[in-house]
Amino acid sequence: MRKIFLLLLFFASFASAGFYFDFTLSPVFRHLEAVHTTTQSQFNDYQENYLGYNGGGVLVSVRFGGIIKNTVAIFGGPKVEASKGKNSGWNKDERYNQSLFLSAGPGVTVFPFSSSTGDIRNIYITATTNIHLGGGGDIGLFGTNVTLETGFLWQISKQIYSGIVVGAEYTSTTGFYANQKDEKGYSVWLGFKFIRK
Repeated sequence: MRKIFLLLLFFASFASAGFYFDFTLSPVFRHLEAVHTTTQSQFNDYQENYLGYNGGGVLVSVRFGGIIKNTVAIFGGPKVEASKGKNSGWNKDERYNQSLFLSAGPGVTVFPFSSSTGDIRNIYITATTNIHLGGGGDIGLFGTNVTLETGFLWQISKQIYSGIVVGAEYTSTTGFYANQKDEKGYSVWLGFKFIRK
């Protein structure tokens, strides 16, 4: 009974929450890597070769949700990241030298000092988990990623804020090729944040 009460209390709090909107535009650095395996049947020799990709580009994310007591925002939304760069390792000159990721999933933003009276109240921390489609350098196609962001906002009006964001993402992915394994990567960004809360 207590669990049901707490669940109802949570949904009642969220139902009374204010509208939350979050927009990010930022340059981004993307890294991907994998292991390519080959078997030379005439020698029965198993080989592993490194694949790498590094590129720079742009990241855009849009998030919609609700915010409870101007402190905790719960949201979902898409993120698009595109880059162009260089391959390294196995067959580097024949592989595609661009990346594109389309992601979507839920997340939470916390304003841990929202009850303070100084500028410190505009510091935020965000965490999201996403499903993505895409890859780069012939690495990846479908997988998951986890992102962390933090930053500082300046208040423009009663509900509108803009500021800076520093973020990082860890990517775990899999691609077309059965002879590739350990496909993973990360991206980092520093850019512009717009929030309505």
